[in-house]
Amino acid sequence: MYIRKAINKINRYLHKPSFSSNDITIGENVHFGKNIVFNCRKVKIGDGCIFMDNVKIDSTEFRIGDYGTIYQNCFFPGPGKLSIGHNFWLGNNSIIDSQGDTIIGNNVGIGAHSQLWGHMKYGDIMYGCQYNSVKHLIIGNDVWLVGHNLVSPVTIEDRSMALLGSLITKNMFQDKTYGGSPAKDLTDKIGSQFTITSVEERQVFFNKKINQFCSQKKIRYADFFNTIILDSDLVITGKTNFNLLKRTYTKEGTSIEMEFIRYLLPDVKFIPELE
Repeated sequence: MYIRKAINKINRYLHKPSFSSNDITIGENVHFGKNIVFNCRKVKIGDGCIFMDNVKIDSTEFRIGDYGTIYQNCFFPGPGKLSIGHNFWLGNNSIIDSQGDTIIGNNVGIGAHSQLWGHMKYGDIMYGCQYNSVKHLIIGNDVWLVGHNLVSPVTIEDRSMALLGSLITKNMFQDKTYGGSPAKDLTDKIGSQFTITSVEERQVFFNKKINQFCSQKKIRYADFFNTIILDSDLVITGKTNFNLLKRTYTKEGTSIEMEFIRYLLPDVKFIPELE
């Protein structure tokens, strides 16, 4: 036990990220890999986030909510503001630009080797180059860009999805599925990302995940429910209330709560109640 604690302490020291500013807020249980660099004036990181090796962030301001996961070798060019919601997932070797200010909602997944750009600059303006622009990039909630996607500065609405290898040059609309180069609306052929479940169906699935979690952690189902309540309007201090209708929870910050929420990802996603 003592050896393990010593190793963990050494790893935390060796994996200490580099910050260029003192305006930094980091939540609980945040894990950093090697060679993490924040060239930002302001950084705010929520609880339970994971940054794999070799992540570089050059945004002027960087904010990410709880339980985000950023895989290795990702790059965030700046300057500009980058705001990311809860339960974010970014695959390895991806780029997210913030020069036009980028906003990403909750429960967004972006697959490996994707590039999201908000600017187009290079040509000699003095000499007459007409292509020089910086625009907003906005991504809504529950969006899934499957992987190897190239994205221009567009608006991507809630629950839309882009298939593998899509080139996105136009806005993506709510509950639509896109694919191709350039990406086209394929919803009529393959359907939308979601068929919204009933609360009863969510209850069955959620209970299954609880049973699996309890089995893995070797704790009793009844003991686990001493720490949570479901769909109750009564807020009890020290207990986490998961609302299956709204997909929200009352954040208590207990160790069992944080373990459980991370365990649920990516199959089940909850947002803190006061968001």
